[in-house]
Amino acid sequence: MLRKFLDYQMSLTEKNKVLKKFRPAFAALDTFFYEAPENTKNGPHIRDAVDTKRWMILVVVAMIPVIIMAIWNTGLQSFVYSSGDYRLMDEYLGSLGSLNDYFAFAAKNDRWMTIVKEGALAFLPVVLVSYAFGGITEMIFAVARGHDIAEGFLVTGMLYPLVLPPTIPLWMVAVGVVIGVTLSKELFGGTGMNIVNPALSCRAFLFFAYPTRMSGEVWVGRNPVVVRESLVKMNAESGRPAIDGYSQATKLNDFNVAPEIKQIHVDAIASNNLGENVRHFDVLKEYFAKWNGAGDSQLGQLTADQLRSFVTAPIAEGGLGLSVGDYSAAYDFSALQYGLGETSGNWLFFLGNKLGSMGETSTLACIIGALLILYFGVGSWRTMVGFAAGAFGAASLFQWGSTLLAADGGAWTAAQFGFPAYKMLILGGLAFGLVYMATDPVSSPDRPGARWLYGILIGIIAIVIRYINPAFPEGVMLAILTGNVFAPLLDYYAVLNYRRKRRRVPATAA
Repeated sequence: MLRKFLDYQMSLTEKNKVLKKFRPAFAALDTFFYEAPENTKNGPHIRDAVDTKRWMILVVVAMIPVIIMAIWNTGLQSFVYSSGDYRLMDEYLGSLGSLNDYFAFAAKNDRWMTIVKEGALAFLPVVLVSYAFGGITEMIFAVARGHDIAEGFLVTGMLYPLVLPPTIPLWMVAVGVVIGVTLSKELFGGTGMNIVNPALSCRAFLFFAYPTRMSGEVWVGRNPVVVRESLVKMNAESGRPAIDGYSQATKLNDFNVAPEIKQIHVDAIASNNLGENVRHFDVLKEYFAKWNGAGDSQLGQLTADQLRSFVTAPIAEGGLGLSVGDYSAAYDFSALQYGLGETSGNWLFFLGNKLGSMGETSTLACIIGALLILYFGVGSWRTMVGFAAGAFGAASLFQWGSTLLAADGGAWTAAQFGFPAYKMLILGGLAFGLVYMATDPVSSPDRPGARWLYGILIGIIAIVIRYINPAFPEGVMLAILTGNVFAPLLDYYAVLNYRRKRRRVPATAA
């Protein structure tokens, strides 16, 4: 029945028929349900059962883990943060100590149904708008060129929503996908001709065109005004001190602190929970002895006011000289670095229980997706490993350099430089970019050696942006786009190197 209907539609686009010019649009519908009826005829092609359509579908299948987490985590955060009920927030925060408590919270009173509903209402409309307006854009260019519509947007149309915040207006999603696809792909000739990743290009356009909608406190709920009013109400009714108030800041925002915040400030704050188990406790004791004088206070057991006074008192008086205005940021950074507080545990970052772009939060889901991509053979493991190695290596250099090359073991270096390197791999969208964006076969290199260099380059650039760019806490997007631009050059030198090796190999006897 469907086959007959599609054949009839295609017959209306045959030569000399009224709808001939729109044949690419009808052909796209046909190939969405069935395989293309013709084999390729021009140029050298690898004859393989996996055509472009199946290739793209395999990538979408590999995205299923992050899609599930996008709906779940977006719904969970929206359910809690938009409630205006501090008791629900406290119950949620109290459940983050273990997986059993976490799932028990979600299952209580069938909350999981509301959570899934909230997540679907945030994510699915963005997906529909992405596919609708992106598909129309591709169809317009295909009709104008007289070419068939390629299946490349099947992947781009899903990747794009996954890297957007849940509060993004739908009209902005439409504008971003139309402009991004046009500038990054269609102007270069369409699918397979783009030099940069189309999904990241769409996001980059939105970031620079509408920065307030793509950064700041936009990472939770569906309506930022509702969430803001909800948090104000919860903070007012809970009686929590301001320093421990409920916040919607992401962990990367907590990481992005001013250079005036030093490692010793962070250690001093953490010592109230960890005692001697902080990096520069011996240095702290020297300053504390002078500040405390003949007092009976003990380092590691200070009240909130005493701790603030010690950290912000002038150095001449034995304090640590941090400005009062930076104390709150240092407090949050301390929790992030040492894993203190309800929302700063490493397992939470790994699982994906954090604020961020809808599909980028779960490292676990990204790892599952990476295994699927490698199993299907649609992505390069060299790029993935190179990316991870470059990022970890760059972060380690910052961490080791802050300790080995500075006085007092790095106590007075900027706090960011002493941040644990491994945490860089589970913060922000690094895992998502490593698995789904950097491995794009069109905009990444083809040669094995070039893929190693490409991945390492992206990892290094991403970490450098995170550490030294005060205006942009996440560097993965710009790093991958930069790597895309250099991919042809890396391939070029990889081919030259391969030819040199071939010339060194002596000819074998006949």
